[in-house]
Amino acid sequence: MKSNNTPDAVVIYSYPQFVFSWPVIVFGFIFAGIQSAGWVGPAGQSAIAWIYITLVCLVMLAMGVDLGRNSSIFCLVLFVGGLFGILWLQAAHGVTFFERIGEFIRNLQPNISAAAMVAISIILSIIYLMMIVMAFFNDRWRITHNEIEHRSFGHKEDATGRGAKRVLARYPDALELLICFSGTIEVYSSLGTQKLVTIRNVPLLPLRMKKISRILETTSVEGANAEEEEHEEADGLNG
Repeated sequence: MKSNNTPDAVVIYSYPQFVFSWPVIVFGFIFAGIQSAGWVGPAGQSAIAWIYITLVCLVMLAMGVDLGRNSSIFCLVLFVGGLFGILWLQAAHGVTFFERIGEFIRNLQPNISAAAMVAISIILSIIYLMMIVMAFFNDRWRITHNEIEHRSFGHKEDATGRGAKRVLARYPDALELLICFSGTIEVYSSLGTQKLVTIRNVPLLPLRMKKISRILETTSVEGANAEEEEHEEADGLNG
């Protein structure tokens, strides 16, 4: 039976890859405020610039490359192995090539002005807002007890009858999961042989899946009860 805590429907939105750019926007304003307040000196401003550059690189990596669990572990092992290999070459064979590269990077001391970070964050915020509005009208999904609806402005709405279909949550990219708790919802046929619907880039998916699971569990119970009632009615008519 359906409990009072079971929602009637869950509304989710599928966003483009740009949804993962929010750290650059938010920390751009934060770092600009720190620099404008004079809380850091030249060394602190250089550290802020490096952190800002690292955030940009991580966001670009999340938007451009899918790093699954195995790929992430491989990259981590490769990085640690390469680091120990460099240290071993320096200690055992006196190779200073990598040390010179590290010294060159340390001496760069980049500096990004507060005005530049604010300007970048404002421009990206406008684009981000446009993305949210477009997703609201064009990539709105509504999961109910009976069907999964895709609502797109100016186009015919698509509805997939849920029935006994399987709904799975997948997290193909570790960085996307880290930045937005984002994942992909896949809807399969009852036998699991055919993929019917794919909803990509759903933020906060682990929290949403709890509600979706409650809806689907309630649906399966109600479906089983309805099937039992139909059998009982059929037996009564035959008797």
